Amino acid sequence: MSTLKEKNAALLAKLEETPNPGGRSIEMGAYLRDARGDKQITLYEHYLVEMESLSFERQAWMQSGWANRVRISSLLSVLNMKMMALLFQEKEAAEMLDAWGMEAYQLNQEKRPHYILDDYPTFLRAEKNPEALEKLLAKRKSRRKPFDNGPYHDERFPWDLCAYEERLLQGQLFQAEDKQISAEIEELLADLYLLQE
Repeated sequence: MSTLKEKNAALLAKLEETPNPGGRSIEMGAYLRDARGDKQITLYEHYLVEMESLSFERQAWMQSGWANRVRISSLLSVLNMKMMALLFQEKEAAEMLDAWGMEAYQLNQEKRPHYILDDYPTFLRAEKNPEALEKLLAKRKSRRKPFDNGPYHDERFPWDLCAYEERLLQGQLFQAEDKQISAEIEELLADLYLLQE
């Protein structure tokens, strides 16, 4: 198992070689999977790096040179990240993600029956709607998830690491002690920020 510092260096080298922001997002997903699997990052650190990954993915939707399609999985990622921002009490990030979610909803090119498309704006603002949170929680807990009806929101970060629906319904927000950042992740975030300029 490589150290987090070694993983960071390897990720940054791959990102330097990958001009496509969608490709960068994919590389970051692999990095996060490995770092989380090796228990080298916390939930909050994962959320922060996931935010940067989503930012790259968004660039790929918005910049005509890359023209990646917005899909249902994209909508689910933005929804989940917004709910995590609310749990971490990051109001500005939640507001930004709300705007990204509506933008992605309008750009979505995957038109088919799907529970999240039934009323995406309501789900995106579920923190104000306990009934919507209950629907998301019921879907998370459901044992019946036909493949053809997916993807499902619990198949995207934070997966089963955090049932944000339950926490929001119960008012169990994360506190300052849940938001510690290691020096390695702080340095990685600074490097990722520079790559996006």
